Amino acid sequence: MATRAELEATLEKAEADWRKAVEELGKAQASQAKASADWDKVVSERRKADTDRRKPGAVFNNAFPDRRKPNTDRRSASAEVEALSRAVAERHKSYVDRNAAEEAWAAAQAKLKSAAAKRNAAIMALKELD
Repeated sequence: MATRAELEATLEKAEADWRKAVEELGKAQASQAKASADWDKVVSERRKADTDRRKPGAVFNNAFPDRRKPNTDRRSASAEVEALSRAVAERHKSYVDRNAAEEAWAAAQAKLKSAAAKRNAAIMALKELD
């Protein structure tokens, strides 16, 4: 059987680990909230973008101009396609960041549960000693 001093030292270490896990969970929640806000911003900007095909009069409606006109440039939409490509890349980056934040939050939550279990076990051992 462990001595009281050993159990108190174990409890102090478990409480320190628990406090650290709570702080890490808080940071992970803040990171997740930021990533979600960034994702929402990217999605809302996409809906407002000029390259959105759902808007009437958008550039995609004019991407293939009338062939009967002799001076029509069929490549005029290249800048808009480049802007769309950038928007897709930003959206992908935001999506990846959001997933990474969710994984970090899940890991921090698991670490907190583990630290809480160790802390509770140390508290119970001290109560049994009394």
